[in-house]
Amino acid sequence: MKGIIFPLEGKNSSNSGTKNQNGSKMTKSSNPFDIIVVGAGPGGAGAAIHARQNGYSVCLIEKEKMNLSGRYKACGGAIDWKMVEVLSYPEEKIERVINTLELHHFDGESYSKKGTGAVVWRSVFDKYLTEKAVERGAKCKENEPLLTIKKQDHLYEISTTKGRYQAKYVLAADGVSSPTLRKLKWPRFVKEDLIMTVTEEIRLNKQKIEHDLGKNSLHLFFSIKGLSHLGYGWLFPKNQHLTVGWGNQLIRVKNATKEFNALLNLPMVRTCLKNSTIERIKGHLIPVGIRPQIWNENVYAIGDAGGFVDPISGKGIPYAIQSGQIAINTIKQCENKDLLDNQGQYYEETLDKTFLQILRKKKNARDRIYQNDQTLKQFLALWEKYRSSEIVRRGLI
Repeated sequence: MKGIIFPLEGKNSSNSGTKNQNGSKMTKSSNPFDIIVVGAGPGGAGAAIHARQNGYSVCLIEKEKMNLSGRYKACGGAIDWKMVEVLSYPEEKIERVINTLELHHFDGESYSKKGTGAVVWRSVFDKYLTEKAVERGAKCKENEPLLTIKKQDHLYEISTTKGRYQAKYVLAADGVSSPTLRKLKWPRFVKEDLIMTVTEEIRLNKQKIEHDLGKNSLHLFFSIKGLSHLGYGWLFPKNQHLTVGWGNQLIRVKNATKEFNALLNLPMVRTCLKNSTIERIKGHLIPVGIRPQIWNENVYAIGDAGGFVDPISGKGIPYAIQSGQIAINTIKQCENKDLLDNQGQYYEETLDKTFLQILRKKKNARDRIYQNDQTLKQFLALWEKYRSSEIVRRGLI
């Protein structure tokens, strides 16, 4: 397949196909794509960009409509400044530049971690990457929830609410609950590896945010007894908004509203939220363990669908983008060497060398960190000085 690019859509694709449940005609692409990517988040859009750069035809399927500002995603939206530079992310799309991560424990102790980053709206960030994929020739099908996926001969056929599309390879980038992998009957995450989060988007005066929280600071809150058995709370300031969030291991959550309110009732948080307006509140699941299966028969799990999230910090955007690129590189390498039966092994080994090994070590370390509030504070004191990966690699905790 090297050097071959299938047409993105046949000339007569709009005149073929069957009718969907609403009676309107469903389109079917006349020619198959090389790759279908389901989900236009950072992992999916990033994979589509990388696939086009390597000469593959790509169909990017997104269940929601990408309006002027994209589609909402419950996420703090903090990214490392290196990512801003690598992606050439426009300055005008950055909500706030950050240089300090303030780590607070319920007993009053605080730690300041220095480092430059940015806070973005995920809706805007994801739309930017999706537009870059389209500019490079990917076909984007938005507002098309996946209905079915089935394999016929050597191709997968995906039907959505509006059309049917075929491809040799499928990248599932559609989140922790991944309809793609669920319909393929892949094993699900174990409950112990799921974090339940609650996120509020608060409309707030910019000057008040900066007065109460500082101009360039993110704030995380920890306490095993008072807040979260295996997680934390957060305040991520944007320009005229504040993202307030809380997460805990799903199996430990007894009353999410009550536990989230423990964060809201902290004096610092209560003061900051005075006279504010809640614009949105949403619950969301985050995986903190690798899915039992991440590849099978030309289907790749990437990003949250594969469980590629830091078990300590909850960071997932860089791993989503990396896993999408690794999936495309795996396809290319195995095609070039005529080793398609080795895709799964190559994919997992490359992921392992890149970040899976450290994520697994972090998961083991997390259990030591969250033994009690004393070990938790020991970690926060170390995190103030070192990257969490370095703490784990050096066995500092």
